Amino acid sequence: MTFNSNDLVIEVDLDAVRKAGDRVRTCLLRLRREFDLTPFEYTRRVRIAPLEIPHSHPVLTLNTRTEDDHALLCTYVHEQMHWYLWRLGSPSLDPISPFYGELKERYPDAPMGFPEGANDEYSTYLHLVVNWLEVEAASTLLGRDRATAIALATPVYRWIYRQVIADWDSLGKLYLEHNILPIRPASEFSDEILAELNDSRH
Repeated sequence: MTFNSNDLVIEVDLDAVRKAGDRVRTCLLRLRREFDLTPFEYTRRVRIAPLEIPHSHPVLTLNTRTEDDHALLCTYVHEQMHWYLWRLGSPSLDPISPFYGELKERYPDAPMGFPEGANDEYSTYLHLVVNWLEVEAASTLLGRDRATAIALATPVYRWIYRQVIADWDSLGKLYLEHNILPIRPASEFSDEILAELNDSRH
C-alpha cells in the first residue's frame, strides 16, 4: 500500500506479516492432517492476527510468534478448551462457578498478572481449569511427556502450569466431581448447536 502526501511517498509493506500468517495457517492445516483434532474443535472459526495475544472469543485467534509446530498445537487446543467450558455452561451458568471458591481456598496466594498468573483473579483461577484441560488433551495427541514439557516452557501462565502439573491428580479429581471431566468430544454437540453458539458470539 502506498500513501502520497504532498511531496512524501510512504509505502506500507505487509509482505512479512502476510507470510507469517500464511505460515501459521499452513502449519495448522498440516497439524490437522497429522493429528485428529476434531474431538477438540468446539469452534471451527479461526483467525490469525500476527501481533495479537492468542484468545478464544469471540473468534479463536492465533498469532505468529511460535516457530514450534507442537507449541502451536497446544495453543490451539488451549483456546479450544475455553470454548469447551463455554459449551458446558449456559448464558446463566459458568461451569466453574460451583467450585471456584474451592480453587481460591486451595490457592489463596495465586499470582495475578503475567507471566506467572493471568490478567486478573477470575482468569487466573479459570486457567487452572483451562490449562489442565489443555495438557490432558495435548497428551492424547503428543504424549504426556511432550505436552508437559511444552506447558512448562510456555512463557505465560508459568505459575498456573506448574500448579497444574504438580497437583495433576487432585485437580483432576475435582474436575471429575463437577462433570468437567471426562472431556466431551465436540461431536457430542450437534452441528446446529455449534453453529448457533458460534453465531451468538459474533
